[in-house]
Amino acid sequence: MTYEQIAEKYGVTKGAVYLQLRDSKQTSKRKDHSKYIPWTVKTSHAQARPNAMLRLYSRRAQGETLPEVKARMLDKWLAEIKEANVVVCYNREQVPNPASETGGWYYSRRRPSDGDNLIRFEPEPDAEAPAQAPDPRDSESV
Repeated sequence: MTYEQIAEKYGVTKGAVYLQLRDSKQTSKRKDHSKYIPWTVKTSHAQARPNAMLRLYSRRAQGETLPEVKARMLDKWLAEIKEANVVVCYNREQVPNPASETGGWYYSRRRPSDGDNLIRFEPEPDAEAPAQAPDPRDSESV
């Protein structure tokens, strides 16, 4: 049964079901997505498409079978990334842009040093220097 089904059956919330199962050590361990999302992502950026797709990619890479709809979404996004020849990048101060209307996430043209990686992890720039929206005409950002 799902948490939702259990909650409905006993008239409690899904959160209460999870807490009871967690406390009795009956929940599965959370998947670690840090290989593909090594950044500390702002809550306001968590629902952005790049983050959602990287989480799906991580789940697949860890052997999880994705629901058919989500697998198709992921495959379409991966094809788009490959066709555009870009990698996914993240900067907490990044302004809204085509990759994420809430900011944070952006796409950057693939460099030889990126290899086959989906992401480029770079240290955060100085907090003093606000990020600029990527310019599609720039050879580095998309």
